[in-house]
Amino acid sequence: MSQRAYKKAFTLLEVNLAVFVMATGVLSMCALYSLGFRENRQSVEDVAGVSYAETYLAPLVQGLSATNMPWSAWVQIGEEPSSSTMSSHDVADGVWPARGWAEYIDNIPDREQVRFRVRSNPRATADDVWGRTNAQTVSPYKGSKPSIPNDFHYALVVTRRGTIIQLSFRCSRRRDSLFSQPTYVAEIRFQGDSEK
Repeated sequence: MSQRAYKKAFTLLEVNLAVFVMATGVLSMCALYSLGFRENRQSVEDVAGVSYAETYLAPLVQGLSATNMPWSAWVQIGEEPSSSTMSSHDVADGVWPARGWAEYIDNIPDREQVRFRVRSNPRATADDVWGRTNAQTVSPYKGSKPSIPNDFHYALVVTRRGTIIQLSFRCSRRRDSLFSQPTYVAEIRFQGDSEK
């Protein structure tokens, strides 16, 4: 009798193991794809946010840095007194809008905790702050608010402590993530005429 020649083949266990390994790799790639897509979208939004922040803050920085800015105009910026201290010039700290970032946020009472949400129109508050600040400056851009696409929401807080003003700006496509976005800050020291 002649011996039968057996062909070598994969067992069912080996095939199942190979399918499992391949499925794990494919699912991992799918997860990485969605993560990469989200990170790419976020980076595009961050770049746009930086660009819009620069556009929005640059006229104010230029106007507030002017050497012919009078001290009487400077002290009116952020004229609402904030919580505490007085500066060396006996000028109270000030902030626009009056409650700072809290002006943009609603507290929602909950049974177990207090939740927060961005108010319905943060753009209007930021535009009002920009207009009030710009009205005090000697900027050549006076009166012309920079345009930001309608699909972006933004917030602006102007804080003055004596001879220093800080402009803080946030910008995001999604209103609910507005305050998880980076804050873009410009700090200006008074360089104008002391009128003394």
